[in-house]
Amino acid sequence: MHPTPGSDPHLVVLAPDNERGRRIDLNRDHLLVGRGDRCDIRFDDPFVSRTHARLQRHGQAVYLQDLASSAGTFVNSTATSGVRELRHGDIVRFADVELRFVASEERAAETRIRPGGAAARMSPVNFDIGSQRDGVFHNVGRDQYIMQQRDSFLRQVAATRTKARWLIWLGFAFTVLGFAMFASGVLRFISSISDATQSGTEPSPTVSPFGGNVGGFPSGLVGWALAAIGSFIIVLGIVLHVVATSRRKRVEREYPVPFPH
Repeated sequence: MHPTPGSDPHLVVLAPDNERGRRIDLNRDHLLVGRGDRCDIRFDDPFVSRTHARLQRHGQAVYLQDLASSAGTFVNSTATSGVRELRHGDIVRFADVELRFVASEERAAETRIRPGGAAARMSPVNFDIGSQRDGVFHNVGRDQYIMQQRDSFLRQVAATRTKARWLIWLGFAFTVLGFAMFASGVLRFISSISDATQSGTEPSPTVSPFGGNVGGFPSGLVGWALAAIGSFIIVLGIVLHVVATSRRKRVEREYPVPFPH
């Protein structure tokens, strides 16, 4: 893919299929990439973090920075954590979203003549053992296996973190609802006692400190049950989040990003 003369640098979506061919112009100095509503470039992918990465443009140069995303940001199958300048033809991946970077005509020309540029990095890899030279490609197969395993595990970690967040929010909702029901029953009981005291009458024997009945059970006790269930769900979500964090550290330790050869 060659840049259009005079065009701005841009990204072209390669995957998923429903967005394939979509062009994203990089015509601003700062662009936020992610799933959240405040992002400039949005992707509806559950594995893409709400604020996944940042694109910065300086003249015709474009720089990419991962923002501690769950699934990671990859350039040409290599994870990136710091700030990295994109070269013409680079393949950028955010979780399952894959894009090709197309530089402006001027920048692409600089890349083609620059030693070690994107054109050199994107040249086809020769897997013929007999044609290896200087051991350049002797670890390609192993490195690809490591990256595939790493990518698979990181996706599982991202899915677990998403599930943990949903559980925590669901548990919080149950807890708030339960305490609200219990508080409502207590307030009604206090109000009835206060009214009886002011009128000099005996409080009604049907008045309960646990409120009215809900399905044959006092609403206050139902509220306590909901709050207990909510607290359990919150704890479960926190445990899942801790497990996901631990698994990510294990992946980083056991499947490190291969060094370029």
